[in-house]
Amino acid sequence: MAVSAPAVQLDLLAARRWALTARAMLAEARPRIDALNVFPVPDGDTGTNMFLTVDGALDMLRERPDLTGKPLQLHEGLGLIARGMLLSARGNSGVILSQLARGLHEAVADAGPELQSVRPDVLADAFVRADAMAWAGVTSPVEGTILSVSRAAAAGATRAAALRDAEVHAVALAALQDARDALVRTPQQLPVLATAGVVDAGGAGLVLLVEALERVLSGRGAEGPDPTRASWFGGVPATAVDDVAAAVEGSPLRTLPRVPCEEHGDGAHEVMYLLTGSDPARADHLRAHLARVGSSVLVVGGPGEWRVHVHLDQPQAALEAGAAAGRVEQVTITALPTAGRVPPAEITERPAVGVVTCAAGDGLAAVFRRAGAQVVRSAPGARASTGQLLNGIWVVEARGVILLPNDPDTLLAAQAAADAAGRDGLVVEVIDSVAAVQGLAALAVLHHDDDLAANVAAMQEAVDATRHGALTTAGRDGPTPVGPCRAGQWLGLVAGRIVTVDDAPASVLHGVLAALVDEDTERLTVVLGEGARRGAVQQVLDEMLPQRHTELGVDWIEGGQPTYPWLFGAE
Repeated sequence: MAVSAPAVQLDLLAARRWALTARAMLAEARPRIDALNVFPVPDGDTGTNMFLTVDGALDMLRERPDLTGKPLQLHEGLGLIARGMLLSARGNSGVILSQLARGLHEAVADAGPELQSVRPDVLADAFVRADAMAWAGVTSPVEGTILSVSRAAAAGATRAAALRDAEVHAVALAALQDARDALVRTPQQLPVLATAGVVDAGGAGLVLLVEALERVLSGRGAEGPDPTRASWFGGVPATAVDDVAAAVEGSPLRTLPRVPCEEHGDGAHEVMYLLTGSDPARADHLRAHLARVGSSVLVVGGPGEWRVHVHLDQPQAALEAGAAAGRVEQVTITALPTAGRVPPAEITERPAVGVVTCAAGDGLAAVFRRAGAQVVRSAPGARASTGQLLNGIWVVEARGVILLPNDPDTLLAAQAAADAAGRDGLVVEVIDSVAAVQGLAALAVLHHDDDLAANVAAMQEAVDATRHGALTTAGRDGPTPVGPCRAGQWLGLVAGRIVTVDDAPASVLHGVLAALVDEDTERLTVVLGEGARRGAVQQVLDEMLPQRHTELGVDWIEGGQPTYPWLFGAE
């Protein structure tokens, strides 16, 4: 392959430019990537999740203070980028995206701490590692998805690195070319993509990340033709996007007054910062987390800006927790006297089992809390990040924690949070719950006095025994397994699959409930979302029950969740 000499080495400065370029490109492309969602259900947020993954990582790193006074080495800087992307990762696509940064960090670290710029073979190794981690993290990998694009990028990078006189730009260019080719092939591998006339959304986001790397190494940076105008975006209408400059640079913030605090407290450092972009619920969550890992905790202010103060041994833990709750600014860290410090409570003093669960509405969150769970808010378009889930895990006062994602697109983030917590000495198990009603069923069999293994087995069994359904409206015209739908029509889903489409919600309700309720069903849980009426479901049940059985118990919950006005769980 003949390529011109690269203008840039892949050193730490170039790596930072790569992240900034990727954020700008994803900010521009995210509505169009979201629109690639083949499901007409209005919760397609792949592009948004990928943008927030990179955006959150850079916000987290921007205000990180230098605690050593020494310049960052390449492997250290890449480690911070990888850590930031992991904690900011949202959705399965965001987690897979973060694997590329992790693969680059691990490849450089293994090549030796003295390495100051990435060699071609090390970059190829990074692509291979990232691909292996991505495939290993998915329970049932499918060709024609972001995984196919990842594998192709790794193959292209490996081929280019093996050539004599290979250069890092040539490796990135080969990875990009093969990734683009693989993306174009995704409709041939997945019939649902071919029917919709689109490519895989996650794969499109990964191509943009690789293109950002190639642009930086070529010396072009963010300049060049708009990648969202490429042929593989064909058929996707242009959509108004957020201001890219605002997404990259942020906005000026006023300074809150310094918070008075105790002169002494446990911990080797005093950490203070301004938290913005948060809300009272997340501020309360942060306060509880910091009280667990430190002392002299103050989180005051609101409703959108909070002054945070804590004493603790590891300042980065306070910064990461803040980044998971909002935007961290104006950081100051001061060393404290160590005399008279009291060591924190040992982990063995905590209760046996605690639970962290995701919830999309206020009502669902209240029900989960009454059941004894720590709640992390997560909904389509605003899914919980790995860092937010990890924050929730740390808040729980227990030796073992059970995590309920309650959403198929949060499973990988949940597993990533569990893995990160495990490296910090916590024991966390993820239950494969993909619906809120499954989370409710799992909490119904929780016994805090039983050990972790017994609870995990019982809760997973409850999840597996709960059939789930939902109603929503189509966000756009598109194909479905039961025929085409128009924007605004009602869609009925069972186990995540569209089973009925109609203009009338009563007809769709009947179709979903008929698929869920049979003679063996003992209980039906109905979760009412925003704008949903109980009477509409009751009328359908009254018509159905004489034909089925009259012993069915029905539980009604005012969930308040967006996007899905009615959720159903049948046991």
